[in-house]
Amino acid sequence: MTVYTPVRTGTGLTVPVEIKNSGSRRALYQVDVRVQGPGGFDATVHINTDVVGVYPGGSWPVEPTASAPGKPLPEHPQITIERIVRREIRG
Repeated sequence: MTVYTPVRTGTGLTVPVEIKNSGSRRALYQVDVRVQGPGGFDATVHINTDVVGVYPGGSWPVEPTASAPGKPLPEHPQITIERIVRREIRG
């Protein structure tokens, strides 16, 4: 999984993420990415590929937006991958 530099979009930060399946079976992913910064900005974005899953060798790009109403958008946010759950699809 690769998390790219967030981009300011209105009142939030768009966090480009690419999930790559390096396994030999199609898989479903659940990922939580936390975005923090000075002034109390603290948001977690949840990513779920349960629609069709990610095929072997394939990738799933997604751009969720992190927001923390009333908190200033950080210039240099700290990004943490909080959780990754990978479930292979059998069959």
